[in-house]
Amino acid sequence: MENDEKVKLLQKLIQINTVNGNEEDEANYIKRVLEAHHISCKLVSFAPNRTNLIAEIGNDKGPVLALAGHLDTVDPSDPQKWTYPPFAGQLVDRKIYGRGAVDMKSGLAAMVGALIELQEADLPKHGKVRLIATVDEEVGGKGSLELTDQGYVHDVDAMIIGEATTGQIEYAHCGSFDYIVESHGKLAHSSQPELGANAVTNLVKFINKESRAFDDAAVSPTLGKLIHSVTVFHGGEQLNSIPDFAYLKGNVRTIPECDNVETQKRLQDIIDGLNKKPKIQLKLKVVASFMPVVTNKQDRFIALAQTAIKKVSGRQPDVVISHGATDASRYVLDNHNFPIIEYGPGIEKLSHQIDERIALDDYLTAQQAYVEIAKQYLNNTKDDEQASS
Repeated sequence: MENDEKVKLLQKLIQINTVNGNEEDEANYIKRVLEAHHISCKLVSFAPNRTNLIAEIGNDKGPVLALAGHLDTVDPSDPQKWTYPPFAGQLVDRKIYGRGAVDMKSGLAAMVGALIELQEADLPKHGKVRLIATVDEEVGGKGSLELTDQGYVHDVDAMIIGEATTGQIEYAHCGSFDYIVESHGKLAHSSQPELGANAVTNLVKFINKESRAFDDAAVSPTLGKLIHSVTVFHGGEQLNSIPDFAYLKGNVRTIPECDNVETQKRLQDIIDGLNKKPKIQLKLKVVASFMPVVTNKQDRFIALAQTAIKKVSGRQPDVVISHGATDASRYVLDNHNFPIIEYGPGIEKLSHQIDERIALDDYLTAQQAYVEIAKQYLNNTKDDEQASS
């Protein structure tokens, strides 16, 4: 692909509105682009207007390298606040503006371009490169969960998640556990509170215990302490009535030493204990659960990626952790373990922002880096196999 074709590809992806729930048109477009370059694709339907995409090149003799990204974006908010329309893909001063420019249509476009470039070079000779593009990453990760359940990563030997990483390699990130606690009480006049059950004050009792629920949790040597917060609280409607319903929302950034299963158990134990007391009725609901992801920092795939990126960019990337969550949280649920890194174009802090934008040089460098990683990984793995035979 020539550079102008790469730029037009990214602009087109931005121009297709894929705010979570509307990913199908983009999957179909990518399929047409790849098939025009003689790369076969498979669409995996998730729901109406929502379709995952799988494409691959290479052969069955050797390892599988996965390039993984997502199709959906968050909402652009008020378009009037944008300097350029959020779905225009406007090119200004060698930057492309638009919703998803950073998170993560530039990464996805770079992966599509890398697949095409490898195909045009009749590569790889050994092994496969598989493109995985998913729906729903921004909300619940249901697309990647579906593909994991259907076995699409079960033969993967290494994976790159194409999220923006500000030029760095991210080898680990926290999980995310989102929950709601409902408090059901009994309505009464505020002059006679003993006749009711105050849903608000009962919910406050949960908050007080939640604040100490993870004090004894082990600290991850990689990700540090678990982070937990109550982020939403709502209760009561009438000033002079004892409220009969209240709810809160919370988020926990989990770590392997206190993962999502253990987190849910600790919160449920608080609720079970409180529910034994008179007039308290609390209920825990899990909204979303993304597992923590940690690849061994000494894994040779990380060192290989560093070498490949330096060859392309002239700078060896730092290897760091992240506290965000990605589709990797779903892929690690497969019982086949493989190294996963995040590396993608763009400044991470511009994700989800007004005037989200990507520098063309970052985008084009990322595509070449994916190509170089694929060449080095598949060739080195072949050399290792021949040496051990």
